[in-house]
Amino acid sequence: MVHDGVPIPSAIVLSHHEQWARLRAAAPEAADVAHVIGDPCYDRLRASATWRLRYRRALGADDGETVLAISSTWREESLLGEVSELYERLLAELPVDEFRLVAILHPHIWYQHGPDAVHRWLAPHERSGLLVVPPERGWRAALVAADQLIGDHGSVTAYGAAIGLPTSLAAFPESRVAAGSAVAVLGSLAPRLDLAQPLLPQLQKAAAEHTPAKAAAVHEMITSCPDEAADRLRALCYSMLELDEPRTEPGVPPDTTAGLPDAPWPWRPTAMYVTGSVHSGRSVALDRYPAEMLRPEQIPSRSHLVVAADHPGRRMRAVADIAVLTDATAWGRHARTWLSDALSAQPGLQLAAAVDGGTCTVRTRSGEQVRLSGTGEPALHASAVFEWLAAGRDLADLSPGLTVNGHLVSVDLH
Repeated sequence: MVHDGVPIPSAIVLSHHEQWARLRAAAPEAADVAHVIGDPCYDRLRASATWRLRYRRALGADDGETVLAISSTWREESLLGEVSELYERLLAELPVDEFRLVAILHPHIWYQHGPDAVHRWLAPHERSGLLVVPPERGWRAALVAADQLIGDHGSVTAYGAAIGLPTSLAAFPESRVAAGSAVAVLGSLAPRLDLAQPLLPQLQKAAAEHTPAKAAAVHEMITSCPDEAADRLRALCYSMLELDEPRTEPGVPPDTTAGLPDAPWPWRPTAMYVTGSVHSGRSVALDRYPAEMLRPEQIPSRSHLVVAADHPGRRMRAVADIAVLTDATAWGRHARTWLSDALSAQPGLQLAAAVDGGTCTVRTRSGEQVRLSGTGEPALHASAVFEWLAAGRDLADLSPGLTVNGHLVSVDLH
């Protein structure tokens, strides 16, 4: 920044007075041209807060579901570098229908290895319900939608903590963090995740012990000028150009939903072990687990296997109890033919199901067919029918007042 005692840049912009003090100590001449203008990225994050419900809807998260963001910076000491098995652990241990998991990876990871390599590494995890947001867009929306955050010493983790997310650290190399910075403050406040212990109780504890004061402490170190960066930066630029500023205010719009799913199925594992029970003849309770993330000893007893028709694993498709056509809308009237063909092609298949919007049509090996619809996840309805039949009940006795995981379901036998 300085050559022969003269600053090279005409202006240096900083987000916080703490940074200016560090610059003054390291390079006094550079500090003479420094300006504290705030953090435009953080301001954009705050401006997006009013879109939280829109982002959650894009993620398929209902009010009772927890969106968990997992952020990793780059290099070996990062979350991805130190504890890459964390994604598998979270998917295996957190209930599918209670959590939505979003991975936010530093752009350097994408550009060093290439998008194809990243998606290839994480393909089983993505099939099991992990959303990996692209590097260009989507990460701020994911943070705003989130209820909780796991991260490391990267800036995204600090941003999430600053906007109030209960934050746990899966990796945090103290030597890589500048003393007195926002990330250092975060490191002094956030609990460390212990991978030798079950993860869900630790997340529950972090949420229960979170206080607004923790978020405020990180927020105060992120920016000295909250919500003012666009104004200050534009004023500085026009002053250097010796031009008058436009009369209109600079735009700081909320993020769009770009980078988030544009269809609901990416959030549902394409292969799931499901356990269930029928209560009082009117209610079915189901629990689902991503099949690819479970070790053999973790597979629940008395479970059935549900596999999407486009799941790439040949062996898993071959041993499925239920096959699900997830995009029946695109098939039109041919979806009905697919139901029959799937049962004919796979002798071990017990049910075939086709999801069309919020409706799930289920066909048995005997040719009986039922259509179920409601506000819950439609693929659950196929498992509800499986458990109903496994309990020794007849398809014709499916109650019109049936509930599946607490959601009322309409039943149409045809």
